[in-house]
Amino acid sequence: MFGLNKIIRPFFSNVFIAINIDSNLCFVKVLRLKEGKVLEDFDKEFKIIGDELPVEMIKFVKHYKRRFPFSYVGIISKTYNQGVFHIKKLDEIYKIDIEPSECRVLKFKNWCAYIKRHEIVEIQKYFFRFGGVDFIFSPFVLAFLYIQKELDQSFKLYVLYERSNIALFITNEAGVYFGGYFMVEGEVEQVGDVSQIVEEERGGLQDDSYSLDEFENLDLGFIQDEDEEDTEIDQNKDANQTIDDITKASIIVNIIQSSLSEFYTNDFYDENFVEEIIFLDSAKMSPEMLAYIQSATMLEAKRQQFFLQEQLLMLIQKEFGSK
Repeated sequence: MFGLNKIIRPFFSNVFIAINIDSNLCFVKVLRLKEGKVLEDFDKEFKIIGDELPVEMIKFVKHYKRRFPFSYVGIISKTYNQGVFHIKKLDEIYKIDIEPSECRVLKFKNWCAYIKRHEIVEIQKYFFRFGGVDFIFSPFVLAFLYIQKELDQSFKLYVLYERSNIALFITNEAGVYFGGYFMVEGEVEQVGDVSQIVEEERGGLQDDSYSLDEFENLDLGFIQDEDEEDTEIDQNKDANQTIDDITKASIIVNIIQSSLSEFYTNDFYDENFVEEIIFLDSAKMSPEMLAYIQSATMLEAKRQQFFLQEQLLMLIQKEFGSK
């Protein structure tokens, strides 16, 4: 069977599909190659409602897999049950509650990435409606391969930033020493709920004798013209976005500070001080967020634009070529 595949493969396209779920959006990037030529290269987005994969996205992937038998789907793992450690600490990983037999461990020259095996099973269950995925990549591996050429002797904290989550790791040219994956968006929503409750307790509508329907029927056109209304709406959106950015930034600061404290105080890790924070930004971090994080952590913070889907697609092709 494998010999037959090699014989017929040149007559078919190879299709690589990178899928990334972030917040309420599912991003899909497709690359179709045949005889070394790019026949298709495009991106699609699908809205997610609830926790289920979008039906249209499932149909889309199924269509490609039926049409092109040599199709390969790759994702990055998004779970707390993953991380990194330096290779010289391999015999001591019990100190950070890692049981090697329960993990899938990927070894590099001088560091390792790991993920709990049961998480791999759960990931495949989640994508079972189009047959599962072919490649599951660590976010730490994805980010490290992107930045490895710029590393030197100094210790830096890299943060792969998405709308709903971050993956951070401490590294220098000698390897990766510490890493963690954290959800951010859920924490922001909890803060938002509290703010809303406080605002309601402060006032809200003092007289509840009018229903919302009655308010909708009132003619308020005499108060302001449409241009003023549009301007006010835009200003409110900007204000809300700024509040959301600062709220998210404060959560990220707490994560960074807790992570650095763990790195500095746990004897499992080397006690070397981190000199700066570099965000690999795949979600358009605002300048206000970056400035807030730099001020709160008292570490220089920089931002690099990071095209996650492109990097994921490149990693899928690299892994495919190595098989």
